[in-house]
Amino acid sequence: MLDDDPVVVGANRYRFSSGERIINPHVMSVSFIWVLSGGGEILAGGRRFAVDGQHVLRLPWHHAVEYRASGRGPFHVGTLHVVPRHSRDTPVVPRVAHLPGDPLLHDPARGGDPSAFQPGISSTRNSAARRIVEFGTIAIERLGEGGFDEEYFRALGRLVLSENDAWADGHAQQSTLPGALEMMMTFIRHHIAEPLTVARVAESARCSETTAQRLFARHVGESMQSWIRQVRLREAASLLRTSGLRVSEVAQLVGYSDPLYFSRAFRRAYGVAPSRFAHTVLRP
Repeated sequence: MLDDDPVVVGANRYRFSSGERIINPHVMSVSFIWVLSGGGEILAGGRRFAVDGQHVLRLPWHHAVEYRASGRGPFHVGTLHVVPRHSRDTPVVPRVAHLPGDPLLHDPARGGDPSAFQPGISSTRNSAARRIVEFGTIAIERLGEGGFDEEYFRALGRLVLSENDAWADGHAQQSTLPGALEMMMTFIRHHIAEPLTVARVAESARCSETTAQRLFARHVGESMQSWIRQVRLREAASLLRTSGLRVSEVAQLVGYSDPLYFSRAFRRAYGVAPSRFAHTVLRP
């Protein structure tokens, strides 16, 4: 057994209100951040990342990060924190240091190399990034159940860093999204409760329906209608986790006028009825 090996020390969900900005100046972990709903910007390592529900962000050991929620609508993210090297001679404290004065900032049992994990952005279409999000969701649930099984979270840390070896950085693709496509994506997220036709979305970017569909197919890899459906269902999952609203109310808020149709679509996407999902998934 290694004297020093990785360990997951934290995982959580955070909801930022419209236009909110939060800065964490000293995050002592390798962090993975994924967007549950909404959109915004994340600034770290001298780089600016515009993110929405398809993105997974990796930030290196000992980083500063700023979250900027978009001016319209909430910004809801999940986070996973890994210490790359933690001594086995010292019990793991399941918490990540992120503010000045925290004694864990200088904990000699914890270590990492800031140059080993460069800031990067990937997509849930990438299998490694998607599995890291799944591990993050598991960590959130286990930490929420109380207690801390150190060996479990050391094993989880090894799995996360193993998947990280297959990380596919998609930042170049993200930074070159056409302005018209970004405008349409923003319009969709801000009007998700309303009927959204191809014509209406295309008009928001002052382009033709044919151009709108071509932009989604080329840069997102799916049709506009499919992307809208995923955004609706992701937002529904977030609301079911966090709001306490009834299924029929959630359906209305994400643009489904027929609760039965919504329930069928949700079950196809998540493998469970929304009423059951609301009671079995951890609320933050």
